[in-house]
Amino acid sequence: MKLNKISCIFFTLFCFSILNGQPARTFVLGGNTRGWAEGGSGIDPVFVLNTYTGEFLQSNSPNASIDYLYREGSILPLRFEEGENIAFRVLKDGKITAPTSGRGLEKQLEGTVNGDHTIAFERKPTLFEPRVTTRGIWIILDFGTPIGVSRVRFYPRNTVVSTPEMPFHNDFLRGYELWINKYVDSFTTPDKLILRDSKNEDEIVDIQVPIQYARYVKIKSLVDQPFEIDEVEVYGTGFLQQGIYYSDVIDFGDRAGIGRIEWIEKVEGASEFSSLSVRVRTGLDDTPLVFREYIPGEGQRDGTYVEVAKEMYAELEPAFRGGIVEDTDQWSSWFAAANSGLISAPNPRRYVQFRLQFDGELNSSRVVEELTFSYLQPPIAGKLTAEVYPREMAAEEPASFRYAVRIEHEDGLIRGYDRIEVDTGVRISDVRQVKLNGEPYAFNIDFVSDDRFGLSFSRIYQDNDLLEFTFDIPIFRFGTTFSGRTYSGQADEVPQAVTPGNATNFDPSDIDELSGLSVAIPKQQIGNLIGDITVDPLVITPNGDGVNEKLKFFFNVLQLTRDTPVSLELFDLSGKRRGFLINESRGIGPVELIWDGRLNGIYLVPGIYIWQLRVRADAFDEFHTGTFGVAY
Repeated sequence: MKLNKISCIFFTLFCFSILNGQPARTFVLGGNTRGWAEGGSGIDPVFVLNTYTGEFLQSNSPNASIDYLYREGSILPLRFEEGENIAFRVLKDGKITAPTSGRGLEKQLEGTVNGDHTIAFERKPTLFEPRVTTRGIWIILDFGTPIGVSRVRFYPRNTVVSTPEMPFHNDFLRGYELWINKYVDSFTTPDKLILRDSKNEDEIVDIQVPIQYARYVKIKSLVDQPFEIDEVEVYGTGFLQQGIYYSDVIDFGDRAGIGRIEWIEKVEGASEFSSLSVRVRTGLDDTPLVFREYIPGEGQRDGTYVEVAKEMYAELEPAFRGGIVEDTDQWSSWFAAANSGLISAPNPRRYVQFRLQFDGELNSSRVVEELTFSYLQPPIAGKLTAEVYPREMAAEEPASFRYAVRIEHEDGLIRGYDRIEVDTGVRISDVRQVKLNGEPYAFNIDFVSDDRFGLSFSRIYQDNDLLEFTFDIPIFRFGTTFSGRTYSGQADEVPQAVTPGNATNFDPSDIDELSGLSVAIPKQQIGNLIGDITVDPLVITPNGDGVNEKLKFFFNVLQLTRDTPVSLELFDLSGKRRGFLINESRGIGPVELIWDGRLNGIYLVPGIYIWQLRVRADAFDEFHTGTFGVAY
């Protein structure tokens, strides 16, 4: 029995060493590897067109807003050439309507944009309708999204294309207005009149439009004469204002730890007029949607919903289709991703999906060539829960914090970790009392930088192993979140972030519900954006003798969650501004300036000067002022 037990231990260690030695793998989307048009060779994304009929679309760009051909191997918003008629797009991504013409004209309206020169939109009397309204008739093309427009053309049959069997070339529109709108018509975004012609004599109306974005193109009849329109042609130009791309749902086959996401991003046109946002979500099953069947109960409100397969949903009777909803149980919400950053979505997971949104202008856009990330199988851990204690500490004072990380397997193989990095915002002075499950644990301090530190130790991999340590900070800054990452072996490219939560109970005053990685400051300190300010010396003498030659400003910026404008201005005693010593965005932390007494290369004349320090936050601005002297 003892021999078998020893054999099991050795076998477990052998398997573990093999798993730990497996390198990280790299997934590449785009370029010459996995084409963007194929979405990553995973599970096609599904978009619901009609939740109750069960209609859905499988596409990587549901509104056909992505161009796969403009740059080989890359994606960017769809681009149109000026000679390209794009009116047909309303049939797929928008709609065409004639709201003042009554119903039953859908086929005619479709015929005006699909290139079929045998079907026209007609406002002419017939045996069944001898009196037909022609004045005030609107034809509205809604593209669903703003599109660059340079030209609009419309005409009756037997004009641009010869149709002798339909000789209606004289039934052209003899009075019209052309309107466009980038947005929905409203008080703040009214339609824009491009041209009004109440006495048109041209069979083919061809209007050059000043190049601009338009979601809506509208034609209005101004005359009482009967007319028809064979085709409405809208000629596009430039990039779509917005393009959205969804990757396939990528299946790793089993849960995997997802590392840093990187993408190669280029710019077309002026960079200040375009942007790119990348989002990611992770899941436990292969679809982010839930198809529901409604099962009636005895009473009107007693019905229940059960999940069914996507294929089965469309076969249900309409009364029993319970709708298609986002799967919030098995899938995360979308999280913003930073280039070369770790994902914020739950990790590890078996499934992952990416969303890229391009925003730009007619001649400006972003281009993405490749998106890559590395992943580990098995992952470092099923879950890493971490917390810091205490959770309240006075700012501007030395502080010591206890940190704990608990590893969990969560029903699967893991690698464990042998290194950890912790973000501190400032340089620490010491790390001590490192323990594993309450016992001292040998460790090395790998590095200490101005905003984080790293430790290494023997691998931690047993379920519920608890790592604890204490670190000291010379000056605590408000707003610090002590986030952390763990690493395994040589797979530096795939760290696993710790998740804030209840890892342990530090002492009787440690309340589980408050567990996390953020530290607050006492109420009496809340509201100050600037800590203690030091100005030294109060009089400078920049005369080259080496004594009091320069002025040193030092202050701490507190309580900011993002970079904020900070300025340090100089005034003379008359109140005249002499210049800025600091005028830039700053984040939380210390600011130090050493100034030699010159503005724009010229020394200030002797005298007393006023300095004004200003921090501009969202809620309020904070000012501080003081004086110093210049003497020679």
